[in-house]
Amino acid sequence: MAVVSRLLAARALERPASAAFVVGADGRSLTWSELACQAENWRAASRALPQRARVGLVAADPLAFTAAYLGALAAGLTAVPLDPRLTASELSNSVARLRVDVLATDTPDLFDADPEMWSLTDSGPITVRSATVSSRPSDGAARRPAVLLASSGTTGAPKGIPLSEWQLMHAARRVARHHGFGPDQRGYTPLPLFHVNAQVMGLLANVVSGASLVVDRRFDVNAYWERVEQWHPTWLNTVPAILTSLASAPAPSEGVVRGIRFARSASAPLPEHTLRAFTEHTGIGVLETYGMTEAAGQITANPVEAAARRIGSVGLPVGIGLTVLDQDGRPAAPGQEGMVALRGRQVVSHYLDLSADVPERARLARDASGWLLTGDLGTRDEAGFVRLAGRADDVINRGGEKIHPLEIENVLLGHPAVRSAAVVGAPHDRLGQVAVAFVTAHPGAHADGLARDLRELCERELTRYKRPTTIEVTGQLPTGPTGKVLRRALRVELATAGGAR
Repeated sequence: MAVVSRLLAARALERPASAAFVVGADGRSLTWSELACQAENWRAASRALPQRARVGLVAADPLAFTAAYLGALAAGLTAVPLDPRLTASELSNSVARLRVDVLATDTPDLFDADPEMWSLTDSGPITVRSATVSSRPSDGAARRPAVLLASSGTTGAPKGIPLSEWQLMHAARRVARHHGFGPDQRGYTPLPLFHVNAQVMGLLANVVSGASLVVDRRFDVNAYWERVEQWHPTWLNTVPAILTSLASAPAPSEGVVRGIRFARSASAPLPEHTLRAFTEHTGIGVLETYGMTEAAGQITANPVEAAARRIGSVGLPVGIGLTVLDQDGRPAAPGQEGMVALRGRQVVSHYLDLSADVPERARLARDASGWLLTGDLGTRDEAGFVRLAGRADDVINRGGEKIHPLEIENVLLGHPAVRSAAVVGAPHDRLGQVAVAFVTAHPGAHADGLARDLRELCERELTRYKRPTTIEVTGQLPTGPTGKVLRRALRVELATAGGAR
């Protein structure tokens, strides 16, 4: 029996009527008993399917997704979470690439995909269209994991990331232990549930610890503190984009935030300015962390104790092998920048190439020494705390001088009118690349003259070669579902425009 199935059954015996998951917007909930019943119904519905058949989960409603995700794991299927905002064409392409056998959705009328289709109901999945052929898309699959996720594709072609049940549950236990979760704890997350952060940090860590979790379909800055006041969470699951918005929204009262232990930040680098602004504005400390799908979520985290956290650091490794490698592949000295690498059973060993028109193929994710190169540049200090400098492929090479966008962005974000900033390399005839900055302004801020002011700020704070050649004030930056800026889209825009001259 799957570990998730045993845990749900145990929680149902311990506290059958206790709400495990609650929707912040309307108060609907799933009790531990209801989740255990849903798991039984998922096992019954999947009896005709082969072990680890791939089930695509497309659910906009957070309770529908939660029950389906946990039900699929409990039934021994492969859960393939998909973005519910996809168009019919995008969904069809994803289903084909990921070789989905069954599409389980809370909106079956909106999709006319090829595979078998199940409707997600309050009691479990119901078949609305059966498979028309005996063969299944996942026949001949190179891997049959518990969960199959696709990389964002922001730095290249998307690839499949297969995670075993052991990897997922091991990560969830590490998360729950590090953050001190238990039946007396309640989290609040408005993050997309089809991402590994919300799945492991939220759903699975909740099941492991027996805590409760308030979920919402999306982040709503105008309703955020009302939800917090209503549901009394003890911790908040956030990303830098959320912290940025809350730092400039009306501040919550002391009574609203009393009892909140920390706001956990993940999914993207957190500028120090944003961290300080949020904490000063709300009185809530930020626990900065670092994770990636290949490690089933969390890699490092700052200590829960506020006094032991280090601003600007993503913390210490949490139950995972981590090193920083220099250009020759040797461990870097403390403070020396290099490539962050991971090792251990909890790190994926293979990727899946996602191409719909060729047989599925697995390729190694680690090097000969067992290290997975993350693509993130950073340092470790004498105490082991990790600081990230940015993605290796985001580094700007200006005539041989290497520039980290994060350093420039932190300077730009220091201006009170700047809401968000992104710096990318633009093609240049003579230098190869130069830094170009895109910024958005806070609502109500005077954007007139902002570019000029920012150029003057950069002249004061940055050495000459790091200064952006162009600073463009724009209405918005291209972002992914968690608010992470899509730098690749900005680079494509610049390349299409002919680069910088």
